[in-house]
Order: sequence, then structure tokens, then C-alpha cells
Amino acid sequence: MSATAETSSSNEVDSGFKNAGGSPLLVVTDLTRRYGTRTAVDDVSFSLGPGITGLLGPNGAGKSSLMTCMAGIAAWDAGTIRIGDADVARNPRAARKLLGFMPERVAFPNEMRVTEYLTFAAEAKRIPRGERSAAVELAITRTGLGAVPDRIVGNLSKGNKQRVGMAQALMGDPLVTILDEPMNGLDPLNILDMRAMLQEYGRTRSVIVSTHLLTDARLMCNNVLVMARGKLVYQGAPSEMAEGMGHSVRLRIRVHAQVEPAPGDLVEGTSLVDVAHDERGTTVLVQAQGDGPVAALVQAWSAKWPVTTVESTADSLEEAFREAVLGSVVAGAEASD
Repeated sequence: MSATAETSSSNEVDSGFKNAGGSPLLVVTDLTRRYGTRTAVDDVSFSLGPGITGLLGPNGAGKSSLMTCMAGIAAWDAGTIRIGDADVARNPRAARKLLGFMPERVAFPNEMRVTEYLTFAAEAKRIPRGERSAAVELAITRTGLGAVPDRIVGNLSKGNKQRVGMAQALMGDPLVTILDEPMNGLDPLNILDMRAMLQEYGRTRSVIVSTHLLTDARLMCNNVLVMARGKLVYQGAPSEMAEGMGHSVRLRIRVHAQVEPAPGDLVEGTSLVDVAHDERGTTVLVQAQGDGPVAALVQAWSAKWPVTTVESTADSLEEAFREAVLGSVVAGAEASD
């Protein structure tokens, strides 16, 4: 597999995440992927180090095309992709050793048992024979498959099949792991377990999670890539996305005490809207400029007062995501006029 053209890095965006040696784990430079006259990925550049990155965008934005290119499954028309020190086009075998990939629809060999399938995956990833058993055991433990290692894959629940797919992707501790909708089919408690596992894994590795759930991006990701019409329209922290676009959010904070918040109790980026008292405590309505001030205010008040609930009356991240996507659509329409 090879790209048909290579270009220099003229517009590389650096996420700020670096590994211990200071170099990115994944670098995508000026990537373009076309299907006939349609451009699915349009001159996309970014670099990532350790952490969890959410890949967001509406259907048809180019997310799947970008992921298959990064995984070395599909060729592209221009640009380069590097995983660690390996160029995906020039040295695909070396790149694949550093990569884990879980597509949205995993084609499992349904007649194999979980351990058999993961052992097969370890062999396919060229993990040395003497290390395969330990690699399989670690993948099973990480993804919570300890109760079903001898079950036939075809007989598993949808949630456990998702876990098997994730275990295959994490096999061999790849530098970069790409997961397409990994939380599909998992119940709420299992989702919490998977988030915690990926956050721990992301301390030293780069994990890219494609998701339609902005809740996942807010709670799990420290970086997001937003695509629209094949272009990268935003990259950065989820909270900074809302703040950078000027979106504010209203919070309803419940304190289990009779308190009188004053301007001195606020933090930068927040303002007091209303205070109401009842026999059980105080409800305070606060305006905040994005998620960053929200976190700072809740932390400060929780150290001072018994804060019982914090409710958002509007989702600033959702508003910022919508504006980023719709802004790109409008810009594309104007360019075509």
C-alpha cells in the first residue's frame, strides 16, 4: 500500500501531547483521500502523543476514511502518516506492529473460543511465540473478559463481543490504538470500567476513539478532533472548544446549607445569576464561560460548602460542536458558489 503523493508539512497542527522522549506517537501530515471526484479527507494534519483523543463529526465527515488510512487498510492520494518512527506507506509491516485497530463492525470467527481468537490475533500481530500467552492474558484482564475466556465468541453478548474486539486491538501494547465506537453494546457500569481502563492505558500510549457521544468526549478525552466535510475544523481540549467559541453555560448548584454566595466566592469566568433558599438548603444559578471555569468553581465551592448536585441547564460542548460543524458546512457552501 502506498500513497500516490507525498507533501511537506506545511500546516501541521501540534496537539501538545508528547511522549517521554518529546516526539509525537502519531503524525498525520497533509493527508488527502479521494473517492472519484469526492474528497473524503481534505488536507488533514495533526500530531498526537499519549492521551485519549476523541474523533468527532457527523456522518459523512470523513472519520472512517481517516481511520482506515491511519490503520494502513486504505491508500490515500497525498500526505504522510507516521506511527512512532515508522512511515505507514513506506514500511507498513513496522507500522502495523505499533498499531491496534478496532473497526465499528468486527468480523469475528464465531466458532472460535475467546482465548483461541486472541491467540490467533497475537500470532497475526507477530508477537513472539514465548510472549503470546502473557499478552493474551493481559488483554483479557484489561478488558474484563476473565469470566468468559473459554466461551465461543459467537455465543457472547454484544457487550462481550465489543470487549473481545477491544482486547484484540490492545494486544501487544501498541503505541497507537484506534477504536471505532468501542462503547457500543456496553451497559453503563461496563462503560465506566472501559473508560477507566482506556484512561490508564492512555498515560503512555495514544488512543483515538471515534464516537457520536459528546458525553464520552467530555468524560474520557483530553483532546478532540472534529471533522466536517473532510476537513479538520477543531483540535484541542473539549473544554477549550466551548471556551474558544465563546459559549457559556448555566449551572444550577445545590448546597446543603443556608449560604449567601458573594462575588468573592466566584472564580474567573463565572458570574452569579440568582440565589434561592428553602428549608433544605440553597440553590444557586451561575453563568460560566465554558467547562474550565465550571470545574474550578465546583472544586472551590465543594471545599467550602456541602455541594450536593451540579446540573447544567445547557451543554456548552454540544453547542460548540454544532457551531464548528455547521460553520464548516456554511463555509464550504460559500466556497462552491
